[in-house]
Amino acid sequence: MELQEKAKGVKLLLLDVDGVLTDGRLYYTSQGEEVKVFHVRDGLGLKLAQRAGMRVGVISGRNSVALLNRLRELGIEEVHLGHHQKLPVLESLLRKLSLEPLNVAFLGDDLVDIPVLRRVGFPMAVADAPVEVREQALCVTTAKGGEGAVREAVELLLKLRGQWEELLQDYYA
Repeated sequence: MELQEKAKGVKLLLLDVDGVLTDGRLYYTSQGEEVKVFHVRDGLGLKLAQRAGMRVGVISGRNSVALLNRLRELGIEEVHLGHHQKLPVLESLLRKLSLEPLNVAFLGDDLVDIPVLRRVGFPMAVADAPVEVREQALCVTTAKGGEGAVREAVELLLKLRGQWEELLQDYYA
């Protein structure tokens, strides 16, 4: 199947968090509170994906109050934290949302993401993912995780779907 056809079939965009939405480093305050740093352009990218009709969700092995706040701010509905085994979460989402694997794009960055990358119809990896992860991807971003990789992946999907130019019109008005 051609890349454009695969992109047009995407109804759900799933992301890993650490190393994708963040740079993968863990930050803690002196009180032990976890701090996460997010790229603002990734946030707009996710809003654009939603405006284009895609559902957006995350699957992460870690749990974080900072992450929950950011996801709530972005209106992300499918939030699955504390799951080191991501494939069962994907399978559950497929059933819950009545989707086929071909309807899912996933952006990952590390070895734990490989089972999901191998199952979805539009697997993507960030630039600084290990070679074993990048080999599973149809597309690899030029940006590293936490440095606009999510926005780049969303732009690619929207351009392949023929929706990018239409979405840009709101910013030229």
